[in-house]
Amino acid sequence: MALETTDKQADVGCRSPAWITERRRPRVLLAWEHGRNFGRLSRLLAVARMVEQQGGEPVWVVPRSQRNAPALAALSQRREEAPVLEQQTFGPDFRADSFADVLLASGFDDAGRLLAAVEGWTRLIDVLAPECVVLDYAPAAQLTSQLLGLPAFQITNGFDAPPPDCPPYAGVRAASPLGQRTAERVARLSDTIAQVGQRFGGPHASSLSLILKHPRRVFECIPETDPYGPRHEGLWVGPLATHAETVDVPWPESWQRRRVFAHLRSSAGASALLDELQLSDAVTLCVWRDAPDEVLARYRHTCVRVLRQPLHLGRVLADADAVIHQGSTALVSHCLLAGKPQLILPADFEKLKVAQRVAACGAAALWNPAECNAREALRRLLHAPALGEAARTIAARYTPEWFAANRNRFARDLIGRAVV
Repeated sequence: MALETTDKQADVGCRSPAWITERRRPRVLLAWEHGRNFGRLSRLLAVARMVEQQGGEPVWVVPRSQRNAPALAALSQRREEAPVLEQQTFGPDFRADSFADVLLASGFDDAGRLLAAVEGWTRLIDVLAPECVVLDYAPAAQLTSQLLGLPAFQITNGFDAPPPDCPPYAGVRAASPLGQRTAERVARLSDTIAQVGQRFGGPHASSLSLILKHPRRVFECIPETDPYGPRHEGLWVGPLATHAETVDVPWPESWQRRRVFAHLRSSAGASALLDELQLSDAVTLCVWRDAPDEVLARYRHTCVRVLRQPLHLGRVLADADAVIHQGSTALVSHCLLAGKPQLILPADFEKLKVAQRVAACGAAALWNPAECNAREALRRLLHAPALGEAARTIAARYTPEWFAANRNRFARDLIGRAVV
């Protein structure tokens, strides 16, 4: 698509950036474009607290659907609506050979739409004048920060932060049909990004490799969950997301019985798993936030206790013998750090890639209801001691002090790296 350079775009490279103007408190822009679940909001709340503790001012730029979320509305911090590209929903059947496919399906295949998003982010940055930006799955903001030379941190679980060459998710030979197809898509994507950068007229050229290298990576997980692992770049801070309000609920009567913690949503296989757990030699505490009333009634007064409220994760994991969930990276990391075996039902493509990485480490089993029944899936979890042994081996590699030191460094760098 042919693009025209406007006078405003041509003027970007010669004007003085607004973010170097004097201000009482350093401002940090929290950029979030995609994602609907609690995890992203919760971890950005943790980053906002870090910014304030270091004397800075966090400013939120989030999707329209989240701008007035209760957790944000309760804050006095400024909130703006993010200029986002329309993104399709990626279900478990979505096929992507590399992150380039995710970006192409997210609007990065249309230079006109991508340029409009970059212009929208530029206007916000010009008005808000941040010293740096924290990116949480915000690829258009990531491109904009690279074009402007604005310092950036990317808070990530690794999925949206591939190495600069954007390799395939599974190792393939470059000469294979899959390798050639991936290389063609990476080249196509990079050409579109370069065209947008040229037409935008900022002080920096751009390409896929350049935008992937631009932000400093801050991994909100552990290396064993990284879809591109093992790699040692960036700062590993472990899971940051926490629930402000949790409940403490006792386990069902559990004399000499194993304890299973489940975290589920309404999806294929969820009820079948609880039915099998009810027939097993275990007792179960299950958090099911959108559980229908009939599910609550079905398991009332049984060895399966279903709740809609979140539980204190540290306490429930300390008592659990095994965990079942749908692949949240934060929960995967918490389970590994607690040394607990896991059965994972990946809820989407991103969670599938994370789960496959943990399964490759030997600490989790994956379940696809189309491939086997719930009884067989539970057998893999409850009668495979090697899963727990692998999880405990991973847990022994990390200490709370190590994560605390990395988080303190991240908090200082949010302000210390600012260009004032």
